[in-house]
Amino acid sequence: MRWLLSILLLVLPVGVQGAEWAPPQDEPVQAGPPPLQEGWSSTTGVYARVHSSPEYLSTQIRLSRHAEEAVPRIARILGLPAARRIEVVLTGSDEEFRALQPRAPPAWADATAWPRRSWIFLRTNRVRSGTARPDTQVFDHEITHILLGQSFGNRTPPSWLQEGLSQWVAGEYTPETTRQIAAGLLGKGLHTLESLQTGFPVDPVQARLAYAQSADLIAWIAAEYGEEAIRTLVLSMAGGAPFEASIKRATGTRMSAIDRAWRSRLEDSWLWVHSLTLDTLLMSLGAVLLVVAFVGVRGRNRRKLALWREEEELEDALYALLMKPVEEPPSLSDSPASVPPVPTWH
Repeated sequence: MRWLLSILLLVLPVGVQGAEWAPPQDEPVQAGPPPLQEGWSSTTGVYARVHSSPEYLSTQIRLSRHAEEAVPRIARILGLPAARRIEVVLTGSDEEFRALQPRAPPAWADATAWPRRSWIFLRTNRVRSGTARPDTQVFDHEITHILLGQSFGNRTPPSWLQEGLSQWVAGEYTPETTRQIAAGLLGKGLHTLESLQTGFPVDPVQARLAYAQSADLIAWIAAEYGEEAIRTLVLSMAGGAPFEASIKRATGTRMSAIDRAWRSRLEDSWLWVHSLTLDTLLMSLGAVLLVVAFVGVRGRNRRKLALWREEEELEDALYALLMKPVEEPPSLSDSPASVPPVPTWH
């Protein structure tokens, strides 16, 4: 029974964790830090200034040091300038996380980036799930949003480019991404590049698939054409060129051909078998666990009933033995006919 439960825990999909949220690019350009709580301290570096209450000073310093390495590294990956210094607000509660921002983020947001203000809001590990990603990984995701958003100026980067790059840069392209794409192969099918251009679906399942496909597309372009193609794509689109011209400039291939090659790689793969096998395995394990549980309970009940029967039979035999009269052997001087037996009770 225990080994079946262990297998089930291993194959069950992990619950969806909090995601990042980037507001639309209609926010005003604003220099300096956001409003902070009284008594907060700040750690200032070249690329970022991290603010928090004194109780999170060690995390504040750690994230500040991380920013000094991460911002120039991510800027090099994207081929973009580091832009102006980022103001990072580290909050110790969900209420604080929502209250300090210019606009309330969605309830599911794990962190937020405001590119035109150059602000990032992070929640401390104390208020994040125990299975959440490392805060430095979330930080890298948000830094990517900031640098990319600032490079587009007053225009909003396409959702697939924002989310695909942020996941790829932060190392969030994982087996879970593959699992979500596999599930999409058994559903309504994969999104096309053209459909991703217009934004992500409202439906949560289709939105997760769009996020996963965006990360897969960026990773695929980097693997097929090199990271220089990613930088060319970003710079071209940030400069105002349409996606079709930018993808041709970055890869030397037309968008329709890229779309066919990328989607056929997914659709012609064995990913759908992975999803189907997983679903079938879960159903099978569920059925097996029910049967095993039923057999186990039934077996325990049978053994208990048998034990009760044995105890009752033993008690009956003992009672019968105690109630049975014991005859004493006759004396040698007495004859059986003349000396009647005297009963004795124990």
